[in-house]
Amino acid sequence: MLALTNILGSLEPLTAFVVLFFSWYGMSAVYSWYRLRHVPGPFLASFSYLPRVWWYLTGTQLQSYISTGKKYGSLIRIGPSDLLTDDPEVLKRLSGAKSKYWKSEWYMGVRFNPYHTTMFMIQDPIRHDKIKAQLGPGYSGRDNPSVESDIDIQINSFTDLIRRKYITTSDTAGYRPLNLGRAVSFFVLDVISKLSLGQEFGCLKTDSDRHKISETFDEAIPFVAFTSELPWARKIIYSTLWLKLFGPKETDSRGMGQLMNLTNSAVREYFKSDGDRDEKRIVGSWVRHGLTQVQCEVEALFMFVSGSDTTASAIRITILYILSTPRVYQRLKDEIASAVQEGRASRPITHAEARNLPYLQGIVYEGLRIRPVTTSPLPKVVPRGGDTINGKFIPEGTAIGMNLAPLLRSKAVFGEDADVFRPERYLEVDEKTRIEMQRHIEMTFGYGRWMCAGKPIAMMELNKIFFELFRYFDFQLVDPGKPMITFSYGLHIDRGLLVRVTESTTGS
Repeated sequence: MLALTNILGSLEPLTAFVVLFFSWYGMSAVYSWYRLRHVPGPFLASFSYLPRVWWYLTGTQLQSYISTGKKYGSLIRIGPSDLLTDDPEVLKRLSGAKSKYWKSEWYMGVRFNPYHTTMFMIQDPIRHDKIKAQLGPGYSGRDNPSVESDIDIQINSFTDLIRRKYITTSDTAGYRPLNLGRAVSFFVLDVISKLSLGQEFGCLKTDSDRHKISETFDEAIPFVAFTSELPWARKIIYSTLWLKLFGPKETDSRGMGQLMNLTNSAVREYFKSDGDRDEKRIVGSWVRHGLTQVQCEVEALFMFVSGSDTTASAIRITILYILSTPRVYQRLKDEIASAVQEGRASRPITHAEARNLPYLQGIVYEGLRIRPVTTSPLPKVVPRGGDTINGKFIPEGTAIGMNLAPLLRSKAVFGEDADVFRPERYLEVDEKTRIEMQRHIEMTFGYGRWMCAGKPIAMMELNKIFFELFRYFDFQLVDPGKPMITFSYGLHIDRGLLVRVTESTTGS
């Protein structure tokens, strides 16, 4: 120590600082590597965040997690103190009701309103459970008996939009291509706004990204991925000084600030004594269960982003695979035709009726499986004393997240053709095996106390939308060689899915 002091004393202050910095970084890197040296993964990940930065910059998080899992196994290292696992039993243990694991600091980077905390960010299980009990009745439909009818209204708006503007007729002048990926975004935004506030944004009726909501989401998602994945980014960007200088404001004419204003203005109506509000909506339920105005504002904004984007992602990828697989397309059309002819399908089909159509259910679950709606690791922290996972001791403080894509392509669970989109797999097994497969897939929504509160709404949308679209229309990919481009930043940003649409006789 004395020798180091003498060396530093003989150097210029700037040089001494540089020497100290690199000495500190070198020792930290060695310690980080040593601490989890027995867990395989990319070498750079053992002491740096460089692999994750690269995955972020290239928008290839989904592909990178899959390839890294294939190369290194079930339990892999992706950062100095960060692991991923695709073992479902381990993931259940992390998120069980009696688990001693807490959410990691990763969650503190998932902010759309950066000034306040949402339920998703709360790390303390007791606080999380308390606020989830307040939010849950609104999401589940218990306080909102018109959930299904409200979704039906938006489905009708969707089909009306297609009939009004995008039906291609036989003559060449009648070609009207539809950007189905864009239209799906409009559908889910109108659903979530109707359910939460009592009034849809009107994206489907105007065939436009009203208030530039989708555009704002696409800009925000990579940014949020950056701050959640990199601890130093969180500390800088969400610091008081940074937010004061550069943070979004309700007076902004675009971006997240403009969307905050849109959301907050609607929520404020629920707190005015003479406000025009619908008590049987999600926000109305939150108010009745004791949430403050600020809590309702930040939860509503988070719901708009996470609830709409994940559902839209599932719809897009499922439709793409249906259109790319003639066998699946035809079998779905056949099941729809049979249900309509036999009087087993209302207009629109009810949630209960849809759940009784086995092939449709196979399509819903296979769509969720083939590309998870999120690649976010949702990590939990190893409790005091450490834990043993897959025969390896993991020290306390280590963050362990889920590697969902490899889990959902497990050949042990889904068969040797797990990389193939094949809804028939759920019809070919006994009930016990089918239920096990479906439970694995439902981990997309989280597990245990951390399960997504909006799961019932998302499943209802999925059970209805495929039936109704393919009931009334036939779709053809305009560019089957490159139908859709996807960037993965925890959530997916999809570009494209241009289709030619014609009227179908299936639903008649």
